[in-house]
Amino acid sequence: MSLLFLCLGNICRSMLARGIATDIIQKQKLPLVVDGAGISSYHEGELAHPPIIALAKSHGIDLTPFRSKPITQKLANKFNCIVAMDDSNIRSLKELGISHPNICKLGDFGLGGVDIPDPYTYTQEKDFEEVYALIDLGVQNLLTSLHA
Repeated sequence: MSLLFLCLGNICRSMLARGIATDIIQKQKLPLVVDGAGISSYHEGELAHPPIIALAKSHGIDLTPFRSKPITQKLANKFNCIVAMDDSNIRSLKELGISHPNICKLGDFGLGGVDIPDPYTYTQEKDFEEVYALIDLGVQNLLTSLHA
C-alpha cells in the first residue's frame, strides 16, 4: 500500500503529514510507503518551510531528509491513494489533468471532512500546533483504517 500526501507547495501540510506517517510506519513496522507532492512547482527541491521543520522537530520528527516536488501524472500513478489536504487541492488536480482512481481528503479521516488550513503565513505557535494536531489525528486515523 502506498500513499501520496498532497498540498499546494509541498513544504508545509503534505511534508508534515509525510513526516508523521513515516514516524508511525517506522515505529509500528507497517508495510506502507508514503511520499508527498505539491500542486505548484514553485518550491521544487526545497526543504520544508522553516517553522514547519521546527514544529515537527518539537514533536520528535525530522523533515530535513524530504524535498518538495510537484505532482505529475507519472508520480500519481506510483501510489495507491492520493491524500489531499483540502478541496482546493482536489480541484487543482483535475485542472492539471491529473487523474487517479483513489483521491481522498485527510480531513475525511475522523476530522469531520474539514480542510487542513495552510499554515504558510502563520506566525503564532498555537496556530502551528493546531495544524499539527489536525494532521497528526488525520494521519493516525487514516493509517488505522488501512490496517484495521
